[in-house]
Amino acid sequence: MIIVSQDKSEIFNFNEIFRLCIDTWSSEEFATEPDCWCIKAEKASDNMICAFLGEYETEERAKEVLREIVDTFGIREIRNATYQYADLAIKLRKYSIYEMPES
Repeated sequence: MIIVSQDKSEIFNFNEIFRLCIDTWSSEEFATEPDCWCIKAEKASDNMICAFLGEYETEERAKEVLREIVDTFGIREIRNATYQYADLAIKLRKYSIYEMPES
């Protein structure tokens, strides 16, 4: 599964991401209010590599995008499905691409 960053300058292998999270970001070091809400991808390693996937004006919008990612890549229950159908659904998600939306 591949995630393309919002600015289309990076791609991320979803299988190598340790955590996706929403965080605030401010252009000023001591700002009391954030400039935006961003979605970060963290890769588990000795030095915990972190990258920004996209930025959004509100926390609610960032949460919507995070839910879209879960809906796109999440393996939901497949009720009353044949083995072949379930296997195909899992494979399609494995090779899918998600492009981070604009604000």
